[in-house]
Amino acid sequence: MRTQYADRTAAGSNALSLAAHLVATVYDAMNRPDLAAMIRAGQAEGFPEIAEAATLLFHETARIGRYESALRQYADPGLWDDTTPGGMLALHDGGEMARNVLAGRPVFNHRD
Repeated sequence: MRTQYADRTAAGSNALSLAAHLVATVYDAMNRPDLAAMIRAGQAEGFPEIAEAATLLFHETARIGRYESALRQYADPGLWDDTTPGGMLALHDGGEMARNVLAGRPVFNHRD
């Protein structure tokens, strides 16, 4: 199964695999075990449902990745260290990382 998001990255591969599983499960629920079996056997390259589901999952995976990146930085004790020259980095951030992530942009890395 190949789509525009079925690249060689783990995220693209994982999204495609999850999409195929999701679509096969839906076909099972629709009493179409023939189509579900085709998908599970890897014979569903042309199924647009899989491509659409993979696209949605790929974008959701990227969004969650940005959230996790910001949370890791906010959880880092160094961000809140008030002995840092110039003051704690959290004061300089002022919520910028969160705003970036919520707007769909990459997180701003304070340690860059």
